[in-house]
Amino acid sequence: MSCRDCTRKGGCVYTTFWLVRFLPVVLVTIATGWGIYAYTYELCFLSIDNWPQRIIYLIVFYTLLVLFYTSYLRTIYTKAWQPPQKFFLEGAAKTTYDTVKDDERQLQLFLADIVRERDLTLIVRGFDNGIRFCDKCCCIKPDRSHHCSMCEQCVLKFDHHCPWVNNCVNFGNYKYFILFLAYGFIFCIWIGATTLPSFIDFWKHEYDLNKKTGRFALVFLLFLSCMFSLSLSFLFFYHLYLTAKNRTTVESFRAPMIDGKYAKDAFNHGFRANYREIFGSHPLYWFLPVPSTIGDGCKFKLNDMVASTAGNQVFVELGGVQTGNINSDSRTSVISQHHTELYAERPIEKQLSTVDETDELRLGDGVEFKKWTMEAALTSRGGRNGSNIGPLRYRLLEQRDEAEMQHLYSDDEDDDLDLNVRIV
Repeated sequence: MSCRDCTRKGGCVYTTFWLVRFLPVVLVTIATGWGIYAYTYELCFLSIDNWPQRIIYLIVFYTLLVLFYTSYLRTIYTKAWQPPQKFFLEGAAKTTYDTVKDDERQLQLFLADIVRERDLTLIVRGFDNGIRFCDKCCCIKPDRSHHCSMCEQCVLKFDHHCPWVNNCVNFGNYKYFILFLAYGFIFCIWIGATTLPSFIDFWKHEYDLNKKTGRFALVFLLFLSCMFSLSLSFLFFYHLYLTAKNRTTVESFRAPMIDGKYAKDAFNHGFRANYREIFGSHPLYWFLPVPSTIGDGCKFKLNDMVASTAGNQVFVELGGVQTGNINSDSRTSVISQHHTELYAERPIEKQLSTVDETDELRLGDGVEFKKWTMEAALTSRGGRNGSNIGPLRYRLLEQRDEAEMQHLYSDDEDDDLDLNVRIV
């Protein structure tokens, strides 16, 4: 077997690495198992003589234990959600991708065609304001998804890869992860609070060699509960904050790009709505490790303020119209000759209200966009089609003199440019 075979799936190096990744999970399991013994036997049966107190301690302890460990196991064994198959490039699309992948401009135009043909909903853009694409998985990235280098796959609503659960924290298990942190924190607080009186009693009175309980067990149990409760508290309250803002850990460090702007609150709909999105609309399921998260992991509603700003954005794409044909006396209908446009998928009333907001849109450098009337927009579509209409095209009024044209298009490689205007 060659060294390369060892690193592949099933090889010795790969298997060893996979086993090492489970070490944190094994440590948590061992610590939990020892804690069950120490709390049940050393504390409740050997240290506490009051039966009602003993029963109350054990009922609360095992209730929290079941909730904690069930949430933990669901976080571990819930498979990371991957993008649907329609986001992946296969067959002819993969062949075309291989031919254009080295040309960023051609690649973006090709991806735009795929997005339109497959009716993909994409709001979040890359930092170059282009369509986000994973070359490792060969797929178009859905909104808020990222590639996990540990799992070697793209993951929906990727938060982070957690070594303590040996899994990606993502759309599919984020609720379980928060419940794991919450019940783990409460579980450790309960252990520490109920162990502390017995621990203090040992140090206030002279140690009795005939006393059956072990001092070391209670000292170590208190130490473990304090250590884990402290570490869990930081994570728990931090993720409560992220949930209240409807952000992931990735988005807290790097805000998503929406229409060429960083929008850290792009998906923030208020405290209650954000928590319902994670925990569901039925209060009975909020505190149980059962599926109740709303959505499919691909489509996310934009914040109203961000959405209204995004609705008025006009994008200009460079494509294939001869720049020499554009002058101050001409009026050019801006229609793609070689490449597709991304259609606006919003109700007709909202599309038309967006058009009617202003008589002209100005981008500077003498470029103005004169709006079409409602009748003209419907005519361009050929009438209503369901609840949507097609792309609303604007007539481009060029008012540049020769010097401005030379300043804007000075590179030889841009001689065959096309101006594609679309409303997203």
